Amino acid sequence: MSFEKAALKQGWYLLKAKSREEIRARDNLENQGFEAYCPLIQEKSTCTPLFPGYLFIRLSKKDLPSFHKIRSTRGIAQVVRFNRTSYKLYNEGRLPKEDLGKLLPSPIPDGDQLIDQIEAFVWKHNGRIPDEKPDSVSFTEGESVLYNNPLFRHLESTFVKGVKMDRGIILIQFIESQRTDEGIEEKIVARKEVEVPLKDLQKVPEES
Repeated sequence: MSFEKAALKQGWYLLKAKSREEIRARDNLENQGFEAYCPLIQEKSTCTPLFPGYLFIRLSKKDLPSFHKIRSTRGIAQVVRFNRTSYKLYNEGRLPKEDLGKLLPSPIPDGDQLIDQIEAFVWKHNGRIPDEKPDSVSFTEGESVLYNNPLFRHLESTFVKGVKMDRGIILIQFIESQRTDEGIEEKIVARKEVEVPLKDLQKVPEES
């Protein structure tokens, strides 16, 4: 298991869901703290998966040690792998020991860009204006953001991760200023994670 944690990479992965359990799988993954995405399109009065039987999961650095939980999540059949050649060599006993990491799933190439394109298609298909689509992948983990809410507007927050298609989690730090002999000292007195609409977030302008 140790080589698995070392070889796994951050990014978007493709998951195979059990028959008609895409939504259940997504919800169960999110309940465990993962960022899962199952694109849904509006068909008459119901929403159906754009890719029946499949969904996506984004793994950040902090998620990698919990990778093993994905395979046992209800609704998940397996993690899709694109390394059939390595598996063939392994089954034939011809895969070098130092290449065992190649047996692990790999993230989707240019995953952020792909998911962004899928979201844009879904948004347009469902009758929304593409320019109004909340760009969930435009915020990155650890990025400073401002939350347009009267209670928190004056506080600089940190983007933690996106959840669902149009919401995200931010970390708000409450800072207390104290005067000392050396000047003003700021101290963090509390931290709070809040789920918010992405449309209410904006990036903190970089200092020039």
